[in-house]
Amino acid sequence: MTLIDLHCHTTASDGIKTPTELIDYAIGKNIKILAVTDHDTISGLKEAMAYASKKKFTLIPGIEFSIDYQGGSFHLVGLYVDYNYPPLVEKTTYLHKVRDNRVFRIIDDLKVHGIDIPIEDVFNESTGGAIGRPHVARALVKHGYANSINEIFKKYLVKGKPGYVKKERIKLEEAVSLIKGAGGIAIVAHPVSLNCKSILDFENTIKGFIDKGVEGIEVYSSMHKPSDINDFLNLAVKYNLIVSGGSDYHGDKDEKIGYYLPAKPIPYYIYERIEHFS
Repeated sequence: MTLIDLHCHTTASDGIKTPTELIDYAIGKNIKILAVTDHDTISGLKEAMAYASKKKFTLIPGIEFSIDYQGGSFHLVGLYVDYNYPPLVEKTTYLHKVRDNRVFRIIDDLKVHGIDIPIEDVFNESTGGAIGRPHVARALVKHGYANSINEIFKKYLVKGKPGYVKKERIKLEEAVSLIKGAGGIAIVAHPVSLNCKSILDFENTIKGFIDKGVEGIEVYSSMHKPSDINDFLNLAVKYNLIVSGGSDYHGDKDEKIGYYLPAKPIPYYIYERIEHFS
């Protein structure tokens, strides 16, 4: 069986493995094609691509943008991006600085609520990458405020809870422009996170995205139930959208690299079709 995974994270954002470690791990799990799609950053791609070339391993350079969107959580994956594209470098450098500033504000808000963790511990969790809420969450677990990352995100760091600070996100049009300008493909990640009320609501939403340049949807996702997958696949066919899939692997959230469900591998055929568009 040829395994693929087109949505994975490294220590450049909030994964627990460095780009090199992720590639070695993927090879050990019989993954043949992998995409690194870190949050709002391309800083891990140079290392990842160099190491993949050395290993003769097929690696797709990517990114996952957090999009300004009302209702749910909208992430846009870009696959096959040129990580030397100047506007992409400029924007992700800016987002990195904003992200660092946000973490200081999160720590301050936690302190107001009597939760005091050293900022140094959060920086240690990031191992030099872009800092985000998952790094704060890991530090909180280590300081005994919860037993797991999932528990942290029920008690802290979300709207209405201690440590919540709104994240700066970019407009869909800008993200699509950056991805396409860098030669990439714009794909809606784990569309269930948009929190549409029905599949008809999602269909109307995705039509608006298509008008703004979105080319695909991540049908196969660890966030999706089998019924979600069928619904999104039908819409992809109806609107001639590229079908993508990924585990959203971070390394500490019970994801299984190469699989969208515990016993369901991400189908290889989607890579063959995506490669045709790249």
